[in-house]
Amino acid sequence: MLESEKLIQIVQTWLGYIRLEELTQAEVERSSDIYSKVVDKGVQLVGNKLLLDSEVFTQFQQQQLAAKRGSKNDVQMAVAFPQIYVIQGKGKEQKLKYLPLFTIDISPIFKGNYRKTGWDLTEYEFQPVVVNLMRLYGLEEEQAESLIVASGIGKFLEDTFKGRFPTLRDFLELVDLPQGNYKTSRQPYLLRCDFTPYNALLKLDLQEIFKELQQPDSKAEWLTETHPAMQYICGQPQLPRDEVIFWGAFPDHAPDEFQASVLKHAQENLLTAVCGPPGTGKTEVFLHLIAQQVVNRALRLIRGEDDANNLILFVGTNNSTIKKFQQRLTKNSPAQQFYLPGGNQTIIRKETLPKLQSTQDWLRQTEFNQSAWEQAKLELLQAESEIQQLIEQDRLNIAQKVTDFERRSQLDVEIQSLNNEIAVTDSELQALTEQLSNLAPYENFPLDAYQQIREELSQAERELPKESDSITKRALNWLNATTDQRIFRRLALRINAAVLNTLATGHPFQTPLDHPSLTAAQASVNQKLDFSQKWQNLHQKVTEIQTQLAALNKELELKKAEHQQIQKQIDSYPQGDFYNLFYRDHHKLQVELFQRAWAFLLQEVLRRKESVMRALSTYGSVLTGDGGALLKLESDSDAIYRDLSLIFPVISSSLQSIRNMLPILQPNSVKLALVDEAGTTLVHQLFPLLVRSQRAVVAGDPQQIEPIVNLCDDTIKQYLKTAFLDRGMGNEDYYRYAPTAKYTATAYHRAAGSSGAEGDLGNGIILSNHYRCTPPIIQFCSPNYPGGLQILSDYTEEATVKHLLAYHVEGSHLNHTNPEEIDAVETAIASLLKHGYSIGSSDNSKTIGVMSPFSQQANALRYRLSNRWRNFSWDDIGTVHTFQGGEKAAIIFSPYQCHQEHSFWFLNRKPNLLNTAVSRAKELFILVGNLRELELAGGETKRLVEHIRRHGEIRS
Repeated sequence: MLESEKLIQIVQTWLGYIRLEELTQAEVERSSDIYSKVVDKGVQLVGNKLLLDSEVFTQFQQQQLAAKRGSKNDVQMAVAFPQIYVIQGKGKEQKLKYLPLFTIDISPIFKGNYRKTGWDLTEYEFQPVVVNLMRLYGLEEEQAESLIVASGIGKFLEDTFKGRFPTLRDFLELVDLPQGNYKTSRQPYLLRCDFTPYNALLKLDLQEIFKELQQPDSKAEWLTETHPAMQYICGQPQLPRDEVIFWGAFPDHAPDEFQASVLKHAQENLLTAVCGPPGTGKTEVFLHLIAQQVVNRALRLIRGEDDANNLILFVGTNNSTIKKFQQRLTKNSPAQQFYLPGGNQTIIRKETLPKLQSTQDWLRQTEFNQSAWEQAKLELLQAESEIQQLIEQDRLNIAQKVTDFERRSQLDVEIQSLNNEIAVTDSELQALTEQLSNLAPYENFPLDAYQQIREELSQAERELPKESDSITKRALNWLNATTDQRIFRRLALRINAAVLNTLATGHPFQTPLDHPSLTAAQASVNQKLDFSQKWQNLHQKVTEIQTQLAALNKELELKKAEHQQIQKQIDSYPQGDFYNLFYRDHHKLQVELFQRAWAFLLQEVLRRKESVMRALSTYGSVLTGDGGALLKLESDSDAIYRDLSLIFPVISSSLQSIRNMLPILQPNSVKLALVDEAGTTLVHQLFPLLVRSQRAVVAGDPQQIEPIVNLCDDTIKQYLKTAFLDRGMGNEDYYRYAPTAKYTATAYHRAAGSSGAEGDLGNGIILSNHYRCTPPIIQFCSPNYPGGLQILSDYTEEATVKHLLAYHVEGSHLNHTNPEEIDAVETAIASLLKHGYSIGSSDNSKTIGVMSPFSQQANALRYRLSNRWRNFSWDDIGTVHTFQGGEKAAIIFSPYQCHQEHSFWFLNRKPNLLNTAVSRAKELFILVGNLRELELAGGETKRLVEHIRRHGEIRS
């Protein structure tokens, strides 16, 4: 975790940057109250010296002392000259707004004694007011960035205004005053720089944080390693886990896999960074997160858990971002009370307070109905139960699936083993069958007959006289008249029946008639009987093996059938991981859960309407500045925000107006902060919101247009030295935490855990599916993102329709504008209007937008086009910065630069500018400029011209 001293230093650097913004504010309103922000009476410039009347000096010195007694920062005073101002409004509404060219910080003089001889202004810090130098003297963006400050105010005046001015008074007398609707006077004036409306509330928050950090052993709730504010400063985002369930979805498109990763990450992490390229559904993610917060609260209540603040705050850097979110939210909002718009005092007066009042009126007129509350609760429980059943079924499926996979694997082994055994057995059977086939003649062998014959032949062989017979045997043979013939005749009689049994077989037997044939017959019979026995043995073996093989095949068949059944069961399970499918396949149930959750919460509002009405009344009084209500909020904020968020779970505000909506810097007063366009948000602007938040989802696109920093390079270098290096911090700290490090230290970079190194975009979850622009347009932007974008836009390609056009215009420069480009833009608009496009359409369906990177060209386009078409809104014509977060059906881009002497560096130094410009167009992007010079310049301008040539059409 970051050391407290380092954190103090970081907040100090942020306050130092706000001081620079205050010194360089473009407009200072001259108020008529006791503490006027502009004073010119009693102020003189003589040579290089500022002379003040003693009364003026005393007035501001007393203000300094009063600020110190009130524990506030010093009053910041500056001097500027000449006087250039505009008058706006009439009568009581009339306002004088001064436009300083530069400011000289004279705050230190009020800490010392009055000097009748005055103060040498060349000894004090000065800052150019870049916006006014561009507006009044036509400085181009590149010139404004390279203004010389480090060499002193004299050198700055000479280089900027192209003259020699020995003293500051000489400059005041000699400088050309701007023409147009400006009032001017060659007199100096003092201005208070600590009342900048843009920064006032943010500054108060950071000052409060700074004072809290300076307290010994501060025990602030947000000073913990896991708090979003501290993770923002020094944390590293964790990767999202897959096995996470979220409850509820907004009635819109189901989240895709990248959006679901964000929703899962936000369930388990207190800070989530989202890289959202154009058209990838950041707003859908925010809406689903809102639905889930509503569902979670409703489920806690029906389970009997303690209720708590559930406030969701959506913030953006500009009104167009908030308006876009508001349109998407209210389009499908479940009830009128769901969303409370907020922001500056005008919005509070015109929208916030009336809605709070109408809601109180509705509560007074609507009675609580117990049965309706019970029914809403029951329906919510039923919706929850349906999803719980799906989760439980998935749990059972997973368990059974594991068993099935194990059994299938076991069967695979057993089947393989059986196949091997069958193969071996079958091989043995084949060998025995072949042997048996060789003995096939003995299949029907007359065995009994041959066995009888063999016995008789043996008997005959014994009876035949032999030389070896004994005398007794010979005597008996003589007495019995035993002769060979007689023995063979008896043999023939004895085997006659057996011989007859062999005649019809393949083995007929021929009765022997003498001794030699007897011997031969005996040998033949014995051989045949041997072969017969072999056949019998082989036949028995074959039969046994055949039986065994049949049993094995039967077992194999059964196991295959079981395997097939298990495979069928496995195939019946939902394909893919449940955690990657539930948000898509069961989106309808998730939406229903959200709708029933809100219906129940509305009934809960009526059940607790007395406390809710008190909370609404107190909060409304807080917004009007009621001191008593503010004290009550301070002492009972948990209960007030709890009841307020019950009926208004969603509040919106710009970052600069958060303190209007949440005037107390109380940690964890926001349940969930949703931050859009963080890539265009300066790093310090988000910090007070994170201190107030329990969880935050920060979305932005670091490849879109960078934040606006109206300081020249010299001023930024001075800021690096005084705010960082002189305090003992290093360059790495500057590139991580400095608002001026707009390419490495935006709010998105910090939320994503970027190291501050050039090109390190941190570890935000990238939304990669693009749904908005036609493919030829977004294909230009796709290479700017890791892995490219998956283009899923609804798009039907037609050969005759071009979505990218480029008109070649040679161009020229006149008063920092390009008249030929302006003429060509006007002609292009006239053509588009004939083809169904429109200007001033409220739904942006076929609306045209016109932009230029350079403010003077953008202003000239506004003047020309609004004079030609009175209903052409100024909001639809401007610089690329003004279109950040917006979209139009058709965008016309005027690059202004057209000469070889132009560096084109402003267009090409980063891909961000053209990436933003092109991606604002949904269906048609038109480039109007000197295509030859844009292509020769290389970089992004060359790539754009080549892309249009390849995927669109070049016209002259």
